[in-house]
Amino acid sequence: MSMQAEWLNRIANFIKEYAGNYPGYSHLALAQELQSKFNLQEEVAVQLAARAEQELNTAKLGLAAIELNLTFNCNLTCDYCFVHCKSPHERMSLQTAQASVDLLLDRAIFPNVVITLIGGEPLLEFDLIQQLVPYALEQAGQRNLEITWAVTTNGTLLNKKILEFFAHHKINILISMDGGQKTHDRYRRTRSGEGTWQKIASLIPLVCQYQPWLGARMTVSPEAIDTMQEDFKAIVELGFKQLIIAPAQGASQWSRDQIEKYGLNMVKILEDYHHYKGKGVPLYIEEFEKDEHEPVGWGCRAGSTSLAVAPNGDLSPCSKLLGLTDETGKYVVGNVRTHVNMKKLQPFQNAISRMPRHCKGCTRTCAGGCYAVNFEQTGDHFTPSQENCMFWVVGQELKRMSSKIKYFR
Repeated sequence: MSMQAEWLNRIANFIKEYAGNYPGYSHLALAQELQSKFNLQEEVAVQLAARAEQELNTAKLGLAAIELNLTFNCNLTCDYCFVHCKSPHERMSLQTAQASVDLLLDRAIFPNVVITLIGGEPLLEFDLIQQLVPYALEQAGQRNLEITWAVTTNGTLLNKKILEFFAHHKINILISMDGGQKTHDRYRRTRSGEGTWQKIASLIPLVCQYQPWLGARMTVSPEAIDTMQEDFKAIVELGFKQLIIAPAQGASQWSRDQIEKYGLNMVKILEDYHHYKGKGVPLYIEEFEKDEHEPVGWGCRAGSTSLAVAPNGDLSPCSKLLGLTDETGKYVVGNVRTHVNMKKLQPFQNAISRMPRHCKGCTRTCAGGCYAVNFEQTGDHFTPSQENCMFWVVGQELKRMSSKIKYFR
């Protein structure tokens, strides 16, 4: 070891020891100690102390998952998309993608981590995916870690080459499919205004050859409430076996009457779901299978054990926050190429500390709602809107009813 390397090593060891002995230390106090003990210039000592604080704080970060927004560009113009400002110029570089993977693997708290490829439309960046996946698997192998892959796509760009790659690397596909042709094409159109239902429907048999257990995300807008049951059946008949059904939420709020209709139609879907299951149709909706008494913690994993990465490398608790136009709402906590601001991330690491007083006495224990929807509707990430509360009640009642139906079958 050279004298310079040995000297730097002594400084590093001193910083670790100092931080251990004085957990609540000020980085300015550390700078003074460094300046005195190692005869450093004040400016250099301050820079070292500040960098040490960043590194030590980042070391406290434990991750189980990461969402890679490969691009904010998309080939569709869905009205309810959570990415409010799409741009063909916002594309993730390979270096940024690799740095994101490194962050996840270096901070992994479980032997199996999850990487979700999302956007925009992530398949616009299939060349990047082909380069990133082997890199991530090699790096994970060196750390004795395994990766569970997922991709959320509108499905229009799927082809045999992409499906073969995904099947080979066990990348699970979730397709956005809102129901029958009329409902789906009302929102999910190309830039020229053409519907996409027919194209996706024609691809499903090919997709199922590579991924027989295929999932769909059915997003329900207020205008589609009356056809929810028919739309659910249309998706099942296409061959999808797992569904996520959720309302389209954002700045525009649902009325109480709309949420009531949504709930009543979800009851009809629940009945159809158990009817299909009774006939032996392979089908799974997680919200219908959960126990209504399952313990619920305040806040989701966003910002706690999961982070989202923007195409430029910016970090935020979740992708829906990155899609907001308001910079405060985006809640950027750093960049994969520089640092993670753990002090700024702290509220999401300890979400229970931000629970509003009126929620503490509520008889309907919930998780606090979606951070992005909360911000859009209340101006605060941790204050649930009345809309979020009502949708939570609908979900809890559906779990209760589902458990009763299973009991008597």
